[in-house]
This record gives sequence, structure tokens and C-alpha cells, in this order.
Amino acid sequence: MKIRCIANTGKDLPENYLDPAVYLTKDTEFQLTVGKEYTVYSFKVWQETVWYYICDDAYLYYPQQNPAPLFEVVDSRVSQYWQVKIAATGLLRVAFVQWFADPYFYDKLTDQEETEVAIFEQMKELMDIEAELPNLNSPHPEVIAI
Repeated sequence: MKIRCIANTGKDLPENYLDPAVYLTKDTEFQLTVGKEYTVYSFKVWQETVWYYICDDAYLYYPQQNPAPLFEVVDSRVSQYWQVKIAATGLLRVAFVQWFADPYFYDKLTDQEETEVAIFEQMKELMDIEAELPNLNSPHPEVIAI
């Protein structure tokens, strides 16, 4: 799945995405470049909001969650590596299997745990390759030289 940034500030978000308790205000500036395309590595749907996990412009070694209203979908193909999980709390998450294998996977990844960083790097590489393949289902598929 690929998305293109169409806005990068809190003033561009609907009210239900704003939460001053976690520093999401109208003044928030996201580390995104308007017009740039990003690969989605995971996403979640929670309390009527959608969040994409992408490697934003401040990318170091793990994907950051960014609010969906800042993007338009340019390639809606789902990754072959994704699975879907719905928690008892109503949180719906779509991610690669290793994300679900350990409930603390993302926490360990952000803490720079070696195993989780290596897993993400491997999955990122696979998903980046996958995202760059031509979309043969689009109205104007790219020509593939064989």
C-alpha cells in the first residue's frame, strides 16, 4: 500500500484526531513532505481514526504512526505479508505476522531491541520491493519489459 502526503500539520486534521495530552494539536508539524509517497508497513483503526505506520522524514529504524487524513491512497494493494487482528478493545490492526507474535513487538522495536529491529528491517525491505511492483489492476498499468 502506498500513500501520498497531502498535508503535514495538525490544522489539517479533523478534531477527533487532536489530543493535546499526547501533543497532537493544531500547531503540530509532522515529519512529512507534501507530495512525497510513503509505503505503509502497518495501520490501525481506533475510535473512528485511522493511523498509518510509515517511515516518515525523521526515520531512524522504526515506522511512526501518522494520521490518515494527511494522505491520499495512491496504491491500495494490500501487502501479502499483512494479517488482521481485532482486539477486545475494538482496535483493528493490520500488520506483518511478527508484529502480532509478541504483544510488545512495537515497544521493543522503538526501544531498539536488536531482534525486533532486524525483523522490521527485513519486513521493510520485502514490503518496499512489493510496493514498487507495477499495479497491473490500475486503469493504466505500467509496461513491463520481459
